[in-house]
Amino acid sequence: TTMSRQIVQPVNQVRLTNVAVVRLSRGGHRFEVACYRNKIVNYRQGTETDLSEVLQTERIFTNVSKGQFANSKTLKKCFDTSNEEEVCRFILANGDVQVSDQERAAQLESTAREVASMVSEKCVHPISRRPYTLPQIRDGMKAAGFMVHPTRNIKQQFLDCVRLLQEKRVLDIERAKMKLAIVLSQLQEANDHNGLMKRRDAVTTFLINEGVASADIQPSTGDNDTRIIFQSDPSLYRRMDGIARHDDVQGRLEIIQQCVTEEGDVTLGHELERKAQQQQQRDEHHVVQSSGKQHATQSGANDNNDDDNGDVPALSDKLQSGLRLTSNTDTNNDDNDHDDHQPTITKVANSRKAQKAAQKKSKKAKRREKEDAAEREEKIAAEKARQKERDERRGIQQNSTAGDGATTSISNNTNQVSNVDMGDNKACNTCGGSFAPHEYRSHFRSDWHRYNVKLKMKGCATVSEKEFLLCDSDAFF
Repeated sequence: TTMSRQIVQPVNQVRLTNVAVVRLSRGGHRFEVACYRNKIVNYRQGTETDLSEVLQTERIFTNVSKGQFANSKTLKKCFDTSNEEEVCRFILANGDVQVSDQERAAQLESTAREVASMVSEKCVHPISRRPYTLPQIRDGMKAAGFMVHPTRNIKQQFLDCVRLLQEKRVLDIERAKMKLAIVLSQLQEANDHNGLMKRRDAVTTFLINEGVASADIQPSTGDNDTRIIFQSDPSLYRRMDGIARHDDVQGRLEIIQQCVTEEGDVTLGHELERKAQQQQQRDEHHVVQSSGKQHATQSGANDNNDDDNGDVPALSDKLQSGLRLTSNTDTNNDDNDHDDHQPTITKVANSRKAQKAAQKKSKKAKRREKEDAAEREEKIAAEKARQKERDERRGIQQNSTAGDGATTSISNNTNQVSNVDMGDNKACNTCGGSFAPHEYRSHFRSDWHRYNVKLKMKGCATVSEKEFLLCDSDAFF
């Protein structure tokens, strides 16, 4: 008898699971390191620095799948060092990563989520000034065909996404406005009030040229400072910073709010009032642009004639023809009260006009619905009359073909008598008439019945078999 021998497996091999290989070719040799799949990106981003958490084994391979290690002579020749830790860090930083389909899909999904989140935070609806939700942004990105790039910057992809949504007109979207302030301080060499007024006029002219519709002049914490607060598109930030640093202005630019959005619940009255205000601002902006050009030509002629005059032109004249400014530092309290109450009266009047317009629209819609209902009833009555005429004509034709000795009336009694006489015959509710049991099923597959079913679905009267045969079948189907 022979004794059974136990099969001995090698125990000096460590099986690697969940492996991601980073490869690097250098000096004609290939070097590989075995890493965990979800740690390579963290290491390259700097969030993970411990090699023991990134590498499955701190050894350098020439072939990971075969388990072949690189010798120290080759490492010394290619990397000028035999320290495997330094070589591993170099390979992790500069090597090619083997990424699976699932990892690539997860990375693209994460990038798309970050882009959509940035769009939702920094963009609003042009009219309501409210941000979109993340599902709305994701659906818009899919409808516009936006493709996420795995290596490009998130901010650049955000700008491309907004531009594509605007070009495809999938969503009514725009960048949220920035709330900025240009701070003007009195210079030591210009303690007079006229110097500050000239600089403020210069800011007014620059803002008009950049298309800013409204601004607010407020005093700062110091008595000698003036803050001009306005809203601007984020793409114009560098231009606004250049305006603040201009030699004629000599001020500084401050960011008050990064993104200006509307928040909170909305009521019908607030919505109508907001739309009226926006329409008023648009009208004022058109007036500002047209009057600003006229004022520029007039001011150029006046400056040539009044170079020796030390009086500064009144700021109110410029503001009436240029940018709409509101100041909190006026000396006349009665004028301030009048100016504060006047916008509220205008807002109430505009809201009432908007409400009346909405009521007129609702009345027109109700009147249109009544007219449409009357037209539908007339069509139904006319169709019933035509169907009645067809039924009467069909009854006359049946009477003419019944025979010489048969006299029947054109009524429902005719159908009852015929059904009794035919015995086991069955009638079709759509086409009329009676059929033998062996013809009843074949009738429902006939072109005549199919055509009558289509007429019945459209609300039209059905036709008899003779009328159907007289017509062209190609015109029906």
